[in-house]
Amino acid sequence: MIENIKGVYYLSKAYEKKHGEVWYKLANKSCSAIAKKVGMHSAIVVGVLSALSPNNKWERNVIDAENMCVAYKSDIPLDDVKVCTYNANKQKAIKILGILDSGSMDLENDIRDILNGNKVKAFFDCIYNYETNKTTVCIDGHAKAIYIGEKFALSSNSSNVTNKQYRVISQAYIDATKEINESEGTSYLPYQIQAITWVAWRRIHNIK
Repeated sequence: MIENIKGVYYLSKAYEKKHGEVWYKLANKSCSAIAKKVGMHSAIVVGVLSALSPNNKWERNVIDAENMCVAYKSDIPLDDVKVCTYNANKQKAIKILGILDSGSMDLENDIRDILNGNKVKAFFDCIYNYETNKTTVCIDGHAKAIYIGEKFALSSNSSNVTNKQYRVISQAYIDATKEINESEGTSYLPYQIQAITWVAWRRIHNIK
């Protein structure tokens, strides 16, 4: 299975490597811009964005997160804000914004507790802590498909990732990263290999 991850990496083009390497850094930059615009801690913005990420295209995900944050700051009822994800995830985003009223002394862990899902918690960590994250990998349906070496619809049961699978696949990306770095003389982090292979996988399988 590690070979499947490495295989997609070696099929990636130079621009995909560059894009994947900085993807989470740029995502952090997008969230920081929203935080500065609305006057809010960037961890809250990343948390809201992560909560709204399931089944949501990235560009729309950013717009939805900004709209929720602006609405909160403008005292617009959050239930009136339309987002392109599941209502349960929208409710998580609302709870994360509510942390601002709680006087939280442990913002990051409070956000993780609300997110309460392997993928969304990892997405939060990969974006918010991109400078210090050494081992956390965001495993979604695409990452699982790359690991297995088989394309399947994200709406199918095959895309579901159990807790055990999450641990195994995460470790596979960590191990694949180590082997790639050793053979290529690179210094990628696991979340960067996940992003690089995700970008390449989308091209290879014409995923929009």
